Amino acid sequence: MRGHVQKSGLTLSNSTTDGVVLIRIGGFLDGHTFVDLERHFDQVIKAGHRRMVLELSGLTYIASAGVGLFINTNHRLKSDGGRVELVNPSPNVKEIFTILGLDAIFTLHEAIEAAVAAAKA
Repeated sequence: MRGHVQKSGLTLSNSTTDGVVLIRIGGFLDGHTFVDLERHFDQVIKAGHRRMVLELSGLTYIASAGVGLFINTNHRLKSDGGRVELVNPSPNVKEIFTILGLDAIFTLHEAIEAAVAAAKA
């Protein structure tokens, strides 16, 4: 599954490695753009994928709606035997995740290979 979408300051691109969908997310994830990402996640899940790696180095801003979407998608996939792994969050996004205590829910990987391996585990 490959694709590239840019809407409202949010960029998304997909690739698949070893049955894991790598989604590169860039730009701003806010109260407006999270709907585009939610639709994107729904399409990936409807295509039968249960393991996602979200590459976040290009994501410069994440609002509470985006954080909620990550948590809900992780819960949705875990309940179906899947998982979400996060890799390379930008400094701003990493700080928000740390402040909110999301490192208790997500492991923030530094390498895509490590995130893909964790998603497959």
